[in-house]
Amino acid sequence: MSNPVAPNRIVKIGTTTNVSGKHKITYHIGCNAEHDIYFRVYENSGGGFFSTEWISFKTVQQAIEQGRKPTTSFVLYGIFNGKSVNTPAFLLAALLKEGLVGIHEDNQRCYAATDPDPFITQINLLIASDTNIQVEPKPRKKHKRVELFEAGPVKHKGQARLAKKLEKLAANQS
Repeated sequence: MSNPVAPNRIVKIGTTTNVSGKHKITYHIGCNAEHDIYFRVYENSGGGFFSTEWISFKTVQQAIEQGRKPTTSFVLYGIFNGKSVNTPAFLLAALLKEGLVGIHEDNQRCYAATDPDPFITQINLLIASDTNIQVEPKPRKKHKRVELFEAGPVKHKGQARLAKKLEKLAANQS
């Protein structure tokens, strides 16, 4: 789902663990000129792939409201442009940290929406104070296959022995 007017400034940087509690997630909360609120996942210490795409908070709210109850990260899959299966769960962890969802009372593996007003009030104060956090762009990581290709052929002991035998054969034939 595209966000036609992406954020032009970051008003908050948060950290939390992923929903399994194993890895650290860094996320950003931003706003555009119209003061619409956006989220994005920025880093993951666990090494799993994710999208840094900005997602409108209104879009997130709609997905949770219209999704199955109790909620899991599955309700957020449709709001991303097919980037990664990890991103919705990472975003859910950020929503939990910001108090926008809470652990469901009947099922500890599910979540329920909470009152967004305290969050919205806090972010609106940051927006009104002209908070604008500067973040250095992350260098794009190369895919592992590209790294291996650029590194050249890997020579194992068996490959090295075979190369020597082939060199000897070529020398003997000359």
